[in-house]
Formats: sequence, C-alpha cells, structure tokens
Amino acid sequence: MSWTRRAWLRSISVTALAVASRDLAAHIGTGPVDPLVAAPDIWVLDSTGQRRRLPELLRGKATAVQTMFTGCSSVCPLQGAMFGAVQEGLDRNSGRRPKRLLSLSIDPLGDTPQSMQEWLRKMNAGPKWAGAIPVSDARDVRSALAGSPPDANLDRHTTQVYFFNAAAQLCWRSPSLPEPADVINVLDHLANT
Repeated sequence: MSWTRRAWLRSISVTALAVASRDLAAHIGTGPVDPLVAAPDIWVLDSTGQRRRLPELLRGKATAVQTMFTGCSSVCPLQGAMFGAVQEGLDRNSGRRPKRLLSLSIDPLGDTPQSMQEWLRKMNAGPKWAGAIPVSDARDVRSALAGSPPDANLDRHTTQVYFFNAAAQLCWRSPSLPEPADVINVLDHLANT
C-alpha cells in the first residue's frame, strides 16, 4: 500500500492528538488541592485488624496514600516498588512532623488484614509504611481522593499518590506513577509546614 502525503500527515496528526490527549488526561487532577479536602470519614481495618477511622489514621503525620489491592498483578506491584524506594528516602530528611506511607485497599470484599500484611511483607514495608482496608464500599474514598467519580473497574484504578497534611486534609495529588524523589519532596514539605 502506498501512502500519499495527505494520508501520512493524517496518520501523524491522529497519533499526535492521541498522545497529547493521553498526556493531558494523565495530568488532570494533579498538583495542589484547593480548597483542602478532609479525609473521608470512613471506617478502615488496619493490617493488624484494628478498626479505625481513616482521619484518625492520617492525623498527626504527613502521609502519602496509594490505592491498591492485594490481588492486583498489574500496576499494584509497581506502586509497591515505588513506595519501597520512597521508604528508603524517608529518614534522610527530618521534619517537624513524622512522615508515613499508607497503602489503601480499594477491594474491601477481597482484601483482609492478613492479605494486607502479606502484601506489605512482600513489598518489604517497614514501620513507617502501613496498610488499611475500608470496612465498606471503597467507591466513596476513591471518589474523594480523585476528586471525581471513580471507575467501577478495580483493575483500572489510579496510580496517583495522594498527600495528606498532619490535619488529615488532602492537599496534593501526584501524576500517575510519580518518581520516588518527587514523593519524598512533597512529604518533606508537608512535614515542615
């Protein structure tokens, strides 16, 4: 098949538009959250099985939150590896407030405290990295974090990181799969404000 100049230019234009649209969509809902959003007041089970309110779990620390589920075999292991790299850098810079990582399950029907413990163990999570599972439907928390209605399909969840200040307020959303250094920088900033 021979390509005419017009067909070739049309193909290039369609490809460029698709890439630009994907990149634009990837950055919508990133950066500072204004006004700040209170953490959803939901019950969660931590990885030890203790029932707690999510704001209580977040309060008093600068916290980076990722959404995941323990049965995920696509992006969740990548997110875990990224938090593993972040964990290594948490102690390099101190702040006025402690820093913490939280893996928040979006599959309350499939995840248990035991499966969360196992997932954290596989990711080599240390004492500053916790896990929690919503007691009921995770759609509300996903919606609050993303700032929009979530996709109903668990496998298509976001790979953003959500940052909470010590008052348990959402104040920053990262782009998809952020660099560990960027996560550390935002946490350092929040720990000093």
